[in-house]
Amino acid sequence: MRRSMIHTIFMSEKRKNLMLLLRTGPKTMAEVLEVLDVTRHALLPQIKILSENGLVVKDKDICRLSEIGSIVVEDMVPLIGTLKVLEKNYDYWTEHELDAIPPQLLRRIRELKNCKMVEPDINDMFELNKDLIVRARESKFIMGATAFLHPSFPSFILDLVKNDIDVSIILAENALEKHKLAYGEELNVFLQSTRGRVFVYPENMKLASIFIAEEFLMICLFDKSGKYDRKDLVFCNADALNWGLELFEHYLTRSYRITEL
Repeated sequence: MRRSMIHTIFMSEKRKNLMLLLRTGPKTMAEVLEVLDVTRHALLPQIKILSENGLVVKDKDICRLSEIGSIVVEDMVPLIGTLKVLEKNYDYWTEHELDAIPPQLLRRIRELKNCKMVEPDINDMFELNKDLIVRARESKFIMGATAFLHPSFPSFILDLVKNDIDVSIILAENALEKHKLAYGEELNVFLQSTRGRVFVYPENMKLASIFIAEEFLMICLFDKSGKYDRKDLVFCNADALNWGLELFEHYLTRSYRITEL
């Protein structure tokens, strides 16, 4: 009996995992059973269902995807990747504003895998993310954008450029004004260095902040009420870093550089 393809694939972990496994090429039954860690008795009915729906072909002891199955599984991979990213931190993604992220990057949110959500202890509420500090000091560069003034931020970026680390920072206009008033001297020293660059984002910066080092990405979004709740998403994989660089570039192309206050 032929079922809908969505039901056929996603209503069974065994069927879904088998199709993903066969994406890399035909497999013997022994290979399938070992990788999926299932018994032959449990798997054979699932292969039968996939075969009846034209997705998998079993020829003697070999299983492979059909032509239709090959087409379908290529779209399964990005969908499953997206679902994994969203499900891991479901509350965060549903409770925060996503319009800070351009549509083309939202469609590739699956690249933000291996996420670690960091929420500081109440005693560290006014301290910068410790991972950010460590990674930045080990990096040759740091790129960042922020919509607000963090009291530890000016001395942090000044310390980086003094240690010959290239720092490019995008500030929202109101954040720049607050930096001028509270930390004008530090900002001037930063601007006069050969390593420090400041850009101003003239529009409403809906992004709370983003920071990128060589092997580190941190994203902070405002919650639905427009507040920064101190929950940061941290990533340390290449796909996420490239994604973060594109987000930084999105804001950078809409900003202008300042060289003095």
